[in-house]
Amino acid sequence: MKFKWLMPSLGVLMLAIILASCTSTQQVIVQGAGATFYEGLDLLNSKKFEKAREEFNIVVKQYPASAYADSAQFYLAETYYKTDEYLTAAFEFSNVTRNYPSSRLVPEARFRIAECYAALSPRPQLDQDNTKKAIEAFQSFIDYYPDSPLVTKAEQEITTLRNKLALKNLEIAQLYMIMGYYRAAVVYYDVILDKYHDSEIADKAAIGKVKALIKRHRDSEARVALRHFYDSFPNSPLVSEANSLAHKLGFTADKAGSLN
Repeated sequence: MKFKWLMPSLGVLMLAIILASCTSTQQVIVQGAGATFYEGLDLLNSKKFEKAREEFNIVVKQYPASAYADSAQFYLAETYYKTDEYLTAAFEFSNVTRNYPSSRLVPEARFRIAECYAALSPRPQLDQDNTKKAIEAFQSFIDYYPDSPLVTKAEQEITTLRNKLALKNLEIAQLYMIMGYYRAAVVYYDVILDKYHDSEIADKAAIGKVKALIKRHRDSEARVALRHFYDSFPNSPLVSEANSLAHKLGFTADKAGSLN
């Protein structure tokens, strides 16, 4: 009879031991993840990026369910950004959004992805694929988080990147002008006026188009293009040059926007 009474008590005792063991294990995990994460932060702040990367990797791989995993993944990406490894950094920041979709760090990770592509954006003469990716990423960030304090910076970055794309098209158009391929030049001037009409060099494209049309002996089209210049860029420093072109076309501009 005593044995029957002892069985439930023994079961309760074993359950208590198991629960205590699990709690103890969880505490070790949390303590291990936290200590490792903060060690990584200290190394990151000391600019010891490779060593910091090792610590953050330990947290991500050995403690994936801990409260520090998303932060470790974010700062792991940051170590690559700090060493100018922007493609790898973009991939690691994307792991924050992919593996920890409910993390508070997701908005900033999306912004940092855009910054990675912006950092890879080359001078205007080279291929601008990464420039376009950066614009798309910044715009996606704005669409997802319109109330974020980072929206203003994202918009400024988009403006800068769009100016770069516009400048690339302008340089191509000017090269075609030098080579005497005026029709091709008009095509690239039109790209600027259609897609980058708000860029800082759009007035140059408008004047360039007028010149190209004159070279092609398309005076009537040149007059229309010149009228567009006056209407769109009344305060441009190129107004005096526009007036000279108007005179060449056989009419005068009494004032910007008014042709006779």
